[in-house]
Amino acid sequence: MSRGAAFRHLLLVLQLAMLPAVPLEREVVLAKVGDTAELPCHATPGKNIGFNWKHSSMLKILGRQGSFWLTGVSKLRHRVESKKNLWDQGSFPLIIKDLEAADSGVYFCEVEGKRQEVELLVFNLTAKWDTGSGGSSNIRLLQGQQLTLTVEGPSGSSPSVQWKGPGNKSKSSGQSLSLSGVEPQESGTWTCTISQNQKTVVFNINILVLAFQKVSNTVYTKEGEQVEFSFPLNFKDENLSGELRWRAEGTPSSRLWISFILENGKLSLKDTHHTRLQMKSFPPLSFILPQALSQYAGSGNLTLSLAKGTLQREVNLVVMRVTKSQNNLTCEVLGPTSPELTLSLNLEERAAKVSKKQKLVSVVDPERGTWQCLLSDKDKVLLASKVEVLSPVFTKAWPKLLAIVLGGILGLLLFIGLCIFCCVKCWHRRRQAERMSQIKRLLSEKKTCQCSHGLQKTCNLI
Repeated sequence: MSRGAAFRHLLLVLQLAMLPAVPLEREVVLAKVGDTAELPCHATPGKNIGFNWKHSSMLKILGRQGSFWLTGVSKLRHRVESKKNLWDQGSFPLIIKDLEAADSGVYFCEVEGKRQEVELLVFNLTAKWDTGSGGSSNIRLLQGQQLTLTVEGPSGSSPSVQWKGPGNKSKSSGQSLSLSGVEPQESGTWTCTISQNQKTVVFNINILVLAFQKVSNTVYTKEGEQVEFSFPLNFKDENLSGELRWRAEGTPSSRLWISFILENGKLSLKDTHHTRLQMKSFPPLSFILPQALSQYAGSGNLTLSLAKGTLQREVNLVVMRVTKSQNNLTCEVLGPTSPELTLSLNLEERAAKVSKKQKLVSVVDPERGTWQCLLSDKDKVLLASKVEVLSPVFTKAWPKLLAIVLGGILGLLLFIGLCIFCCVKCWHRRRQAERMSQIKRLLSEKKTCQCSHGLQKTCNLI
């Protein structure tokens, strides 16, 4: 090789040596606050290979000494370890427990004269609602409250965030999710998937919306029947106090019926202003009226006070009343009803005699037979009551017939009494006659005896 060619070759080698070294691809690890992260470090399998883990500040975190590891003086010294069983396989992971947001950063693994970089991104998910805030794993809030979930990550990170509700239904994307006026059907497991550099971490959020279970808020009953108001809840382990207030139809204001306390799963009465209202001792919340009266028709409001806020539930009582007079049959419903409901009055198994969208129907001079009053919502019967109507002729003649029957019964009683009196009188007379006859017979026998005795004495004297 000529001297000029050799010089050019040497110059090329020097230029190549002066080029900046191409850094190894940085490994990215995503983790959650409170979890455990494992930072990878790999080398050629072999025995007694030394390694050191350092922070970006070059402060030693953990290293190998013989068959043990030694921790440095970093703030992580009580939360780091490695897996000794993998060392001979060329794997020297750094395990960080109880992760904190401040643990995010770049970590270096020095092994076999090389430096490997691992970037740790620690994310946190916070929750905030109307009456509080806290961690995101289990959230309990009241129906109607607003909930905001927010992803917090290290500065400089630009993750992709996807939110999904119960049933794996996609909701939105972005680092924050707001739910206004939460409903019971939103209870369940929500997921937040965070992605960056083709790595993902998933937050599971269990949300329970404290509320009343979905049942009809209107109770339909007939006058005189027992009625029960039930308020089942979708939770059992919350202490609370409550009261039921009632406003009868036509009255301007409500009044307190009952107040109570639910503590450790047991209900206890606090105060009552309705002597007939009964309350069960154990959930679900249930109140019983032994007899529904027309004056109870109206609406009530149950208020529950919890540490997280207040729950309210309205309940309506609709009472059906059927009355009949000499010439009139009336059916009416009392209490709050929808204008879509139909009240009908008809003879059984016949077309409706009266059918109107109102709260009272009546029939003048109803025919004889079984009449039926129905409160219906389209084809669904909500209330039904039957009443028997007698023949009009029989009904009109009933007072005279009743007088005749009563007079006959009274006459019969008098006749029987007179017969009894006569029998008793006759029996007494017969007894008296028998006694007189017996007395006469005794007197007659005594006189005969006296005469015989006197005759015997005369004979003796002669």
